[in-house]
This record gives sequence, C-alpha cells and structure tokens, in this order.
Amino acid sequence: MKKLAFLFTIVLLSFSSIGQDLSNVFYFRGGYSLPSWNHFDVGKDGWVDNMSRTGAKFEFGNIFQFSSILNSDEMVLGLNVDYLYANYNKFRDNDSEMEMHLDIFRVGSKIGPSFSYSPMDKMAIDVYAKADFAWATVAVPYFDDIDNADDYYSDPVAIGFSTGLNFRYSLLIVGIEFNTVSAKLESDDYENVYLQQVADMFINEGDVWLTDMPDEKKSKLPCLNFTIGLCF
Repeated sequence: MKKLAFLFTIVLLSFSSIGQDLSNVFYFRGGYSLPSWNHFDVGKDGWVDNMSRTGAKFEFGNIFQFSSILNSDEMVLGLNVDYLYANYNKFRDNDSEMEMHLDIFRVGSKIGPSFSYSPMDKMAIDVYAKADFAWATVAVPYFDDIDNADDYYSDPVAIGFSTGLNFRYSLLIVGIEFNTVSAKLESDDYENVYLQQVADMFINEGDVWLTDMPDEKKSKLPCLNFTIGLCF
C-alpha cells in the first residue's frame, strides 16, 4: 500500500508542476450510490425477494486540463484525480423476522484520463476513466442493529476502476459514474475465511458449514453513483 500511495503522490506532483499549460477545475460533490445486484457475482435471482439496496457517495478532486494538446477552444484532454472518496452501500432484507443487513464501507482515491467538451461559455461535459485504489474496504453483516454484528470482513487495499460523465455549468457539477473494485474481504474473527466464500456457500449449497471452502476469495463490488456538487 505504501508503494501505491508513493506512486500516486509522485504522479500528482508531476502534473501539478507543469504550470502555464494547465488549468485546474477543483470540485467536491456527494450523492446517491446504488449497489448492483451483481455484488459477489450473485445476480438479482441470488438475493431474497424483498431485499432493498441503497447507498451514498462523497468525493473531492481536480480535473487538470492540458489546453495545448488538442489546441482547441472547445475540446481539451486532462487528468482527473479524486484525492479522496467515501462510498457506502447497504443491502437489507425487509421482510424477515430478524432483519438481515449488509453494510459496505469504502474509502480510496482515483486517477485517470479525461476528455472535456465546452459547447458554450461556462458549460462543459467531461468523460473519464479512472483507476480506483481503495485504501480500506469493510463489510459488516448483521441482524436488526449494527451493534449486534459478530464479525466484519475487510481488505486494506483493493483495486478497481470507474468510468463516468460530468455535466458542468458555472459552479454546478452533476455526474453519473459506474464504479467497481475487487476486494478480498477477510473475516476479522476467522483467518483465511473470506466473505466471497461465505456468499458462494449460501448461493450454491445453501449450507455455510461445508467441509471444503470455495476457492474464490475476491468479491466484486459494482455500483452506480449519481452526484451533484460545486466546482471552481
């Protein structure tokens, strides 16, 4: 993780030092994060019928724009950096006698290329693709109340990607983004037991007390984010 953080910092310093060829768009935003039914490779049919899902997202970052590359007044290439994001997703079984919950928390940083098009003054549309470095991912399954959680699953470093679209007008920025990481969520109580293995047991066998654990350890955690915020 230290090597990734060092590389991320060096890239930012390199682009920030370019100077006159670069204009910055700083933003912060938040909004709704909709977790996909394909969490843990389950698919919609793998969840109980009355499962609900919700979430939230916050992030702040910069779009570094290099105007001389395309030499155009309307189009510009850039580097889009999210210095820090926080993402929360929740699955909840609303109909069981003891409500089952699964809360997933993630914080990290993202970096990647962007393309911006400005059809008129004060308006711009950004398209981007970014590598996602999740510095911490934690999943907590529990019944009724999170204080009743017996165990949690975590991964200190997970890698993923995101792609999305921004609409900017004056100080307003609105965005839609698809984001996913692959995390090895290991149990805090049981060494070498992973949440993906537990999920596979429930889905494929219907019994979590099997002698042989499934092989897959990484969990895919895709979500769709809708955000609004301010840019300067």
